[in-house]
Amino acid sequence: MAILKKIKSKIKSLFTKEYRNIENEELLEKYGNRKRCYILGSSTSINDLNLSNLQDGLIISMSNFHEHSDINQINPDIHVFSASHPPLTPSVLENWWSRSNDLLPLRTTVLLEKRDLISANKIFKNRKFYSYSYGGNFPIDFTKNIKSPGSVAQVALQLAIYLNIKEINLIGINHDWQRLKPYRHFYSHDKPSLEYYLYNEGIKIHYEEKKDHLPKEFLYSDYNLYMTYEKFKEYAESKGIQIYNIDPFSTFDVFQKKEEKKIC
Repeated sequence: MAILKKIKSKIKSLFTKEYRNIENEELLEKYGNRKRCYILGSSTSINDLNLSNLQDGLIISMSNFHEHSDINQINPDIHVFSASHPPLTPSVLENWWSRSNDLLPLRTTVLLEKRDLISANKIFKNRKFYSYSYGGNFPIDFTKNIKSPGSVAQVALQLAIYLNIKEINLIGINHDWQRLKPYRHFYSHDKPSLEYYLYNEGIKIHYEEKKDHLPKEFLYSDYNLYMTYEKFKEYAESKGIQIYNIDPFSTFDVFQKKEEKKIC
């Protein structure tokens, strides 16, 4: 079966035009080859950390991080969105991204998946943004398809690797809530956010509907998620790049933990 799957994939690739976006070379020119960067997630630990002293590196935020009360002081260089997908509706996406555009510093570049370009051209028309595409593999190259992610953090991580940042530091990334803890973030779901706009349209979030048992689909999904992180780690190290989890409250253990006093 594995051989048959590879053959089908090879045949499909012969008839599929490869995604090319030379404009993304600008990302490397603008932000590449820095000594370090910080990738900011949205776990609840963010509320217990001081993120105002990260100016010694490139700052990459993601998804709902624009809801942080100190977003202007943190001043991200790049904000990353994953591709829109169910249960997001066009109106939810428009409301969510419009708020993001209003709250992010104007200097912050936005990175999004190419299927969302129509919405991006409408909402981010006064802001610089770039697009990428799923469906690729190693080596990581944002002018071509990148590896399909299991989380938006994996898009941000690929970006940092593509930019050849020698030290990548993760903050506010913790996947334990998916199975072991309630679905929570540093921001309130009862105030404007992706979750808020979903609720307003009566759309349920499947993570909140999960039961105590762990069906095999969840186990397979989690395994694939973590093994993809392991592959990114191996690939990064082959390029002389080190990835650390510097969040003292995170139990995410794919990457080596490192103490960073300035955020405590």
